[in-house]
Amino acid sequence: MAGLRDSVTDKRFTQLTGGHNVLSSMAKSEDIKVWRRNDLGGVEFRTGTAVSEPYPKHWHDEYQVCLITDGGGEVNYRGVRYDTPAESLFILHPGEIHSNYTSTGCSFRSVYIEPKLVSAAILNEGSDKGLPFFANPIVFDREVISAFIAMHQEVSRSVSKMENEGSLLDFLGLLAKRSEIRGEPARNGNEPAAIRIARDYITEHHERNISLRELGILTALSPFHLARVFSRTVGMPPHAFQTSVRISAGKEWIRRGRTVAEAAVLVGFADQSHFHRHFLRLMKVTPGEYLKNSKNVQS
Repeated sequence: MAGLRDSVTDKRFTQLTGGHNVLSSMAKSEDIKVWRRNDLGGVEFRTGTAVSEPYPKHWHDEYQVCLITDGGGEVNYRGVRYDTPAESLFILHPGEIHSNYTSTGCSFRSVYIEPKLVSAAILNEGSDKGLPFFANPIVFDREVISAFIAMHQEVSRSVSKMENEGSLLDFLGLLAKRSEIRGEPARNGNEPAAIRIARDYITEHHERNISLRELGILTALSPFHLARVFSRTVGMPPHAFQTSVRISAGKEWIRRGRTVAEAAVLVGFADQSHFHRHFLRLMKVTPGEYLKNSKNVQS
């Protein structure tokens, strides 16, 4: 833990933060930006400044790697609460329920990477180990964080596809080298077979108006018992899980060129306003802003 935190003079980190302290950064108004690049598929970038609103329990299909550049907070992940102070990097595995909280506000840079890209960069082709799992989600390694900053900055300004891909691979390679990598863990420990069935069914049919009775018949559990065990095992009730899946699918439809209204219908929301409200709650940007940023990528 000493690494980076004992060396606040790190050149790249100073360049990234502009040398501001927590108070000066938190004095700025809250701002979140999301963007993707046409020439770097499967990767989404975000920056946040003076973000104070908590992220409720949610999940996503990608690996999330996030550097806290100012302020600090905590992440609740796999049943453990981790502090995420300034100059720390955290890594979250795809499909894991988690939430984020800050009492003072924080600024960050993050990247969401599709699992196949991480697997290809870290594991040998054809590996049967499943997805790489980072045993320690919090990283203070100075060299790893410096590589993350370099990668995040370069993809914001470079027009070379090969340079951007190389920068991402360099970061992932160094991260794997400095981290304890294991095979993909069982999701949420010993997840009951019935809950895995219900979870997969909701994911596959997220656009439908699924009832607890339907899930109960599918899993041979009473609706009440299923809901209780699902909440305890997954970390959120079935309806909240379905909403999270729908938002993730909605992002994909928007990136494919669908309008916000079309995406809302395709993922099963009753109307665009419901989609907008839940999208903003989980993503901290509106669907319209996400659509604008998805179109306004650098080529």
